[in-house]
Amino acid sequence: MNPVMLILLMVGVGALIGGLTNSLAIKMLFRPYRAIHIGNYRLPLTPGLIPKRQKELAQQLGKMVVNHLLTPEGIRRKLAHPDFQNQMTGWAQEEVRTMIQQDKTVEHLLESFDIEVTSDKLKANIAEWVEGRYHSFIKDYRGMKVEELLSPEWREKSDEGVDLVADHIQQSIEQYFRSTEGREKVAALIDNYLDNQGFLGNMLTSFMGSDGLTERIYPVILRYVSDREMNEWLKTMLHTEKDKLMQQPIGFFEEKVGAETISRVLGQAVAKSLPVEEWMSRSVAEWSKPYEQKILQEFVPLIVKQSSEVLSSKIENMMSTMRLSEIVQEEVEAFQVERLEEMVLGISRREFKMITYLGALLGGMIGFLQAIIVLFFG
Repeated sequence: MNPVMLILLMVGVGALIGGLTNSLAIKMLFRPYRAIHIGNYRLPLTPGLIPKRQKELAQQLGKMVVNHLLTPEGIRRKLAHPDFQNQMTGWAQEEVRTMIQQDKTVEHLLESFDIEVTSDKLKANIAEWVEGRYHSFIKDYRGMKVEELLSPEWREKSDEGVDLVADHIQQSIEQYFRSTEGREKVAALIDNYLDNQGFLGNMLTSFMGSDGLTERIYPVILRYVSDREMNEWLKTMLHTEKDKLMQQPIGFFEEKVGAETISRVLGQAVAKSLPVEEWMSRSVAEWSKPYEQKILQEFVPLIVKQSSEVLSSKIENMMSTMRLSEIVQEEVEAFQVERLEEMVLGISRREFKMITYLGALLGGMIGFLQAIIVLFFG
């Protein structure tokens, strides 16, 4: 055979064998997708390498992601990075701004979250809360005296209050007796007294007359009720009663009225005094407007920072609970080999072609060397 033809033939055969071998090896990474059986005999090299080792690959990928890629240290660095903090803060501020600028009323907003809250129900809850707070608060003070609960300032004010009450009582009595009604009342009392005294009363009436007796007694009553002695007596009496009450325990007064009655009345009074209907009918924007800038510029960044710190401190437990390696393993095991082949070939098609061409080149070189050997030693 012509030496040139021999060389060309062997180079061509070698190149063909090298190219086909590399191309076949690349195909056999993925194909066949499933094992091929002839009877009970499974053909060698079926399925392809990746389908055959898919479970092992999934396990190794799961471990690699957890141990080397998605590590707690890496996530902490990402959470603490200033760029990430700024990005999360900006996103949170936009979301919060959208939420607090809503025109929805508080009642409608709660309804959108499937939270049924009406004004009556809210008042009932407030009253119930106040009742509960009263019982939990008063149990520590039932045995204490009123005097022990008051500061020196309040004790002084109570004394001043008693003096003012005494002055007011005296003024009220004086005004009453100086009025026409008071004068008539005094005259009626004198007449009634004389009528009940029998002979002595009749004698006094005939001697002085009921009007004359009234004219004599009425100025004396006026002088007494307006006298300083009357004022001092009232103050002494009221201070004595006040001191007795100060020595009584809180439970004494509670027992007189009833704990349930006090708590119920107090709860109802607080609930009625609060403008619940107005609160519920106001929009979210109206509620938040006075605090909008403080919420956006101070509260939101603080929450983002605190949340990042909490996540950083809990990241190991979270990753352990989530079982990321098992998630990756399950996803890889469930991934279709056909899609994986398309992805790998789509990314590395050019490189695989170069590997095929390299195989053809190496095969052609080997064929050339074989042709030279044949020519010289054949």
